[in-house]
Amino acid sequence: MSWQKISIIKNAKNFIASVFFADSTTTEALKEHYSAVEKTKSKIKLLIVAGHDDESGGAEFRGVKEAKINLDLALNLAEFFKSNDKFEVTLVRDKNGYNPIFLNYFDKERESIKEFSKKQKETMSELVRAGDVFSVEGVIHNSAPAETALKLYGINKWANENNIDIVLHIHFNDDPTRNRKRQEEGKYSGFAIYVPEAQYSNARASRAVAEPIFSQLAKFYPVSNFIQEQDGIVEDQKLIAIGAHNTLDPVGMLIEYGYIYESQFTNDKIRKSVIKELAFQTYIGSVSFFENNQKKLLAYDTLLLPHKWEETLQKGVKNNESILALQTALNFEKLYPPEGFNKHDCPITGNFGHCTSLALKKFQKKYGINDEAGEMGKLTKNKLNEMYSF
Repeated sequence: MSWQKISIIKNAKNFIASVFFADSTTTEALKEHYSAVEKTKSKIKLLIVAGHDDESGGAEFRGVKEAKINLDLALNLAEFFKSNDKFEVTLVRDKNGYNPIFLNYFDKERESIKEFSKKQKETMSELVRAGDVFSVEGVIHNSAPAETALKLYGINKWANENNIDIVLHIHFNDDPTRNRKRQEEGKYSGFAIYVPEAQYSNARASRAVAEPIFSQLAKFYPVSNFIQEQDGIVEDQKLIAIGAHNTLDPVGMLIEYGYIYESQFTNDKIRKSVIKELAFQTYIGSVSFFENNQKKLLAYDTLLLPHKWEETLQKGVKNNESILALQTALNFEKLYPPEGFNKHDCPITGNFGHCTSLALKKFQKKYGINDEAGEMGKLTKNKLNEMYSF
């Protein structure tokens, strides 16, 4: 083969790579779109995907099912965004199951979805073989069943065709090494946000949107201590949800909000408040991407404060909303977690244990409260109500 033909082939492959991985969305375009909503009446389109479903339930721990709490968080998140007239929200599934739009799409476009994913895989494989794209190994995930994979690729294709701006997948994590038969807890905790690997068309914008969400969540919650998630924002090539084989044009991310066996998710009452709070923090982080000088939505950027403490509390009390608020207030005082501990040692759980007692002692010392020694007696309760109550 002549050098001219080799050069033509090489240039053609470089052209395919440059087109295949051209930025499909940019931070500048997203912010301009947001700023112009009032004038254009064209809102930011957000697609929220509650991970798993009744057939593919995801993680489970002592009766707590991931598909259910994914949905609870997604519904809360949708309500927050719907309260902002700059966003148009679509849920892939709700309490009634899959949105009929998507059921119809999965059915009627089944073959075109298969063809779409097949072509993207083939192009990606060819570019990897040619050395124009690098294959990057990341976190090992369970392979999605064929039907689940078809739905995920279908969601990507639908998002591309309907000019969606942001696709947000909601999930909770699990430790694959824990003993499920004995219903034991795993060794990991904390949240992580998965974004497309840097070579993908939606990678830069996705990371830019993920960063303020990460920062907001990290104010209150520990970043995953699973070694491959410790950076908090994790790039991935193979997760279909965020555009495996470059199948997603809009911003895409998948948030693992924590490990399903963490105590704040296992109690019905506390879980409800924590899920709503996680959704709220995600909403605040998302809006702060668009509004650099965002006005505070609430006095403390949390739904757990202000709070009025009615009862005195002591070590050993569990699953208590007033303790959730106490731990959050101590976090604002920069006393929780106490010195020498981290957010994995001392998560915000609603349980009054050693961490809360130590932090409360520091609070009492700071404000000159004597004789209550790490318990929430009358004087401590009055001070907290003075500072953090209605």
